Amino acid sequence: MNRGSKRHKGGKRKSIKREQYPSFHLFCEGENTEPLYFNQFPISNIAHCMGYGETKSKLVKTALNYKRENRITNRSNDQIWVVFDYDYDGMKQPKQKEDFNNAIIKAEKNNIKWAVSNDAFELWYLLHFESCNAQELRKWYNKRIEKYTGESYDKDRKIAMKMYDVLLSRQPEAIHRAINLKSKYDDSDRAFADKNPFTSVHELVVELNRYIKK
Repeated sequence: MNRGSKRHKGGKRKSIKREQYPSFHLFCEGENTEPLYFNQFPISNIAHCMGYGETKSKLVKTALNYKRENRITNRSNDQIWVVFDYDYDGMKQPKQKEDFNNAIIKAEKNNIKWAVSNDAFELWYLLHFESCNAQELRKWYNKRIEKYTGESYDKDRKIAMKMYDVLLSRQPEAIHRAINLKSKYDDSDRAFADKNPFTSVHELVVELNRYIKK
């Protein structure tokens, strides 16, 4: 029996087209929080998801080298993402601002998608519980997360591996709040470091969710 085709009433072959899933290649700035969160998504097409502990621009360069080495062209169905946050440090200004902005612009020019947060990736976590409109630093987000989850929050591996399951039931609310937050800014404004609070992590989450089997 030929399982590669079917016959319809007219007696002609009707080919079966299988959807070609893209492979996701995620390059994360943080070595624990981000890669451990995304690796919890129950899908089989995350081909690469690692944390590198590099500067934003260096992270984009690493993703570009990977893209070339694996011959992933702009026509490919694969998706390459860089994931990083601003994590403000007064001692690193204005170079930190320039690095943040330039990394996003370089990623876009090379067909690399970006899931970034200002100030911290934990903004995405907090949006599962409340809207955020004020400029805050990482410690503030951590305290708010602790309030809602009822346990100490830090960046170690044990906590990072739990966050996907802890937040999953509230994910639709977080996506809605993140969309509303991002809509407050002008997409044509390339001064990304000045957009605070800001996140585009939900865009990566929405893409990954498309491949979860219902």
